[in-house]
Amino acid sequence: MKIDLEGCKNARDLGGILTNDRRKIKSRRILRTGNLSLITERDVEALRSYGLKKVIDMRTQAVINVTPNVKMDGVEYIHVPIVRELDSKVVSKNDYESLPIDRVLLDFCIGFNGCGIEWMKKFYNDLVSPYGLGKYRMFFDILKENTEGSVIFHCTAGKDRTGVGAILLLTLLDVPRDEILKDYLRTNESVSSDIEKTVALAKKTGTDEKIIHDIPYLNGVDKMYADIVFERIDKYPSPEEFFLKEMNIDAEYIKEFRSNYLE
Repeated sequence: MKIDLEGCKNARDLGGILTNDRRKIKSRRILRTGNLSLITERDVEALRSYGLKKVIDMRTQAVINVTPNVKMDGVEYIHVPIVRELDSKVVSKNDYESLPIDRVLLDFCIGFNGCGIEWMKKFYNDLVSPYGLGKYRMFFDILKENTEGSVIFHCTAGKDRTGVGAILLLTLLDVPRDEILKDYLRTNESVSSDIEKTVALAKKTGTDEKIIHDIPYLNGVDKMYADIVFERIDKYPSPEEFFLKEMNIDAEYIKEFRSNYLE
């Protein structure tokens, strides 16, 4: 369910999603968003209404330094960097505040010089590397220990590191794959307007066609990225086997986790 925030477009509650055995994820327990550096006082009050307990920040420290989250009293902030570093342009809070969003996003895309899809594929493979999966195990452990109130997990745009986290999380909760993909692709609904504006600006300013082609693939999500995660899971006979072999998550852990978040 979408959460309407003024300073963060890609925010939603995973509550209500059905599992294979027709249970559903409890509402107001697990929230996914983009970064919280530009949220307003109204947004803070909206998030407080979810009984917010923890914020899990999946960004690198370098990015946190230039776009720090707005801090909310009584909320614990936990840093779980899913990747060691990012070899892409770091957009600062000042950029977001001083430039139109289409200019910010176009400048970001220009830096990839038309090789954005290849970069994204490599990035997703890194997210499900042994290092990345080890960090997602830490993410799961934090969720497992939170027995009341809600937890937000996020990265920068709330689409890639957060998206993979949601894919793994929903798989752990036994959500059908088509529903997992539906949640993943829902990000595009949140960013479609910004992508359209960025494409229009790129064409107006005579940007190279290969860079224009990259714009939706760098600023949105695509099934081919999700498939990288699914293919990693499908190397094993079952998701349970994947979690056991790759993340050291056994049947008892899964049972407790599902008991905490399903009804």
